[in-house]
Amino acid sequence: MTRDPEVAAKELLTTVWASDWNDMPYPIDPAKISERLGVKVYAAGLEEKVSGMLVKHPARDPAIYVNGSDSKNRQRFSCAHELGHYVKRTSVDREPSSDSWEFIDYRDPLSAAGLNPDEIWANKFAASLLMPRELLTMLHKEFPTPAALAGEFGVSTDAMNFRLQNLGLTS
Repeated sequence: MTRDPEVAAKELLTTVWASDWNDMPYPIDPAKISERLGVKVYAAGLEEKVSGMLVKHPARDPAIYVNGSDSKNRQRFSCAHELGHYVKRTSVDREPSSDSWEFIDYRDPLSAAGLNPDEIWANKFAASLLMPRELLTMLHKEFPTPAALAGEFGVSTDAMNFRLQNLGLTS
């Protein structure tokens, strides 16, 4: 699998979710995609600053935990983000040396600064998974405002604005 998070998300979508962009069901469900890969997803009572985590213990299947107190849109993004960590670790980096690993994402100034390469990769993967370029390009004219698109894709308006800006789809 590629090292580019957008391409990795696209490959996953077209192999696990739907192969045809014209018939791509949306909003994309990252929990269903995770479970199709053998990664269970749980909403849990996590610490206030913890959005989600990916946990893998020796001889056990990996699991994604999202903060049950977060909004549904935030939970979806956190799930997609943690799925990005899983995809990168198992398909991109292929680190077989350790069967036990864990990521915890905190909402604090350090994580917001976006300096950690693994966090940057997982965020780009999540945005690409939930708001794929091909689907956004097709639906942008039908739903011309970021708020309308955000509603269709099940993400926050802020996330949609950021994605549209990154794709050059804003006016």
